[in-house]
Amino acid sequence: MKILVLLLALPLSLQAGVKCVDDDNNTATQNGSSQYPYISIQAAITNAVDNDTIKVAVGTYSRIDNQGKSLTILGGYQGSTFSSYNAGTGGNFLTRTADPTLTTISGGVDSIGVNLTRFNYNPFMLVFDNFTVRNSKKGIVCDTDVSWPWVDSVTISYNIIENNGQPGITTLGAGVLVAGNNHKILNNIIRNNHGGRGAGISRSGTPNFLLVEGNLIENNIGYDDHGAGIYLDGVVTIRNNIISGNYLQNSYGWGGGVLILGTAYMSFNIIKDNFCPTYGGAVFVDEGGIAYMDNELIYHNSTSYTGAGGAGVALDDGLPGSSYVFMTNCTVANNYSPGTLGGNAVFIDVNSFCTLKNCIMVGNGDDFYVRSGSGLTATYMLSEEGFAGQGNFTADPLFADSLNGDFHLKSIGGRYNPISQSWVIDSIHSPAIDTGDSTSSYNNEPAPNGNRINLGCYGNTIYASKSFLINSVNVLAKAEIPKLHHLYQNYRNPFNPSTAISFSLPTQSFVSLKVFDFIGREVATLVSEELPAGNHTRQWNAATVPSGVYFYRLHAGTFIETKKLVLLK
Repeated sequence: MKILVLLLALPLSLQAGVKCVDDDNNTATQNGSSQYPYISIQAAITNAVDNDTIKVAVGTYSRIDNQGKSLTILGGYQGSTFSSYNAGTGGNFLTRTADPTLTTISGGVDSIGVNLTRFNYNPFMLVFDNFTVRNSKKGIVCDTDVSWPWVDSVTISYNIIENNGQPGITTLGAGVLVAGNNHKILNNIIRNNHGGRGAGISRSGTPNFLLVEGNLIENNIGYDDHGAGIYLDGVVTIRNNIISGNYLQNSYGWGGGVLILGTAYMSFNIIKDNFCPTYGGAVFVDEGGIAYMDNELIYHNSTSYTGAGGAGVALDDGLPGSSYVFMTNCTVANNYSPGTLGGNAVFIDVNSFCTLKNCIMVGNGDDFYVRSGSGLTATYMLSEEGFAGQGNFTADPLFADSLNGDFHLKSIGGRYNPISQSWVIDSIHSPAIDTGDSTSSYNNEPAPNGNRINLGCYGNTIYASKSFLINSVNVLAKAEIPKLHHLYQNYRNPFNPSTAISFSLPTQSFVSLKVFDFIGREVATLVSEELPAGNHTRQWNAATVPSGVYFYRLHAGTFIETKKLVLLK
């Protein structure tokens, strides 16, 4: 994590609303300029006004409070040394590193690391980016004690939030505690926090329109009875996260990885190795919650209570009423509980309802438990425990390597290997390929795709295993020619150190595929040649470049498209 990013900027004297901070400026003069920055972030906040930007040099800082102000607070600037400030030559606040470990905030065991407040109805926004917040009473908190109205439109991005809270504490949250609306929690590492409900991410009040995307949420420990990793209500979108190793340390409790009380739109998450005692080792939807779960990979979660089960996804009712889960193209596998009721894929307790489509449920010992008065509907599902419904069947899905977390389907036509980041050919063919609901979209699957969606978490994605066509070469060739140009999102993202970039060409053309850094400097050329029509994939091995945000651009004929990718080492 040692990328230097040269930010395009005007001379500081022309930049109204910029305050600089460097803990190495121990001179008597501190005015927030690049020549004489403030020594503390809090001093910069005190002297800032709404909509100012605070640029913080690498260093170690104490707790902060935004004092109700809308601010952009950015860590990782190069700054300078005491001798440079003493000589009056100032620091570098144009060059920024994308390594959050270099700019640290600690509140200590008795104080919140980053406290966010608001005191009027003026439009509010705040950005907090590229810091490590650790060893605090709580990491980042949207205040509800003294604030009114609550903060809105906070973006918390590219931070490490770790080792906050204390063992045995049962108050809400420890890593991030949100309240208010329209927040974004993006591309952070949230780990090893200790607290009550939602030791990783929790809520105070009912936050609406919260986006939780691209984060690693791991090894957080909760000491209350609900939600070790994530505990949320309101309307929330949770996508493209890895939620792993979160642990509910109590004699009873529900929701090891994620606990939902409101309405959640969940997609493309990997939820693995989480634990709670009672049920809902991976996900628990409670008290009238509603979860829409698409392309989720849920595996190796567990519970310990012998009187229940429910190591995977669990539902229960409560005020205001029944809970509902709608799962489409999810893989739920190898979850374990000693509970006598089973249901280690889906466990439906009192007055709750679940709908499954295009899913794979295997390796869970017993897949389903449905209490009397509740309901489960499943169609086009491969399960180890047979379940009546249109298109349902029992079979070995032929995962590539489930013991090591690879749940791609083996295919004679071609299977994506995430380790080599290439397509490989198997000698056997999964029965879960081309057996989904015929009305479901399969447009994102690579050709040949059999004109039908695959089952499981990779169905209708660019990493869906390919069909095996035994007809004429002409049929195969026709299936492989896309109708439109398309540049796909890289897989995985964030990644380390390699990622795959796929694109489609409807006609033969000269293709340029390049990678650029944050300020537009070219760092890699992946393609610069004439390519035939079809689907193509190229690998980028970023082992020699530092962590940070990069962009990749496809230029084919008159078609140009750019997407963002994140290298996180």
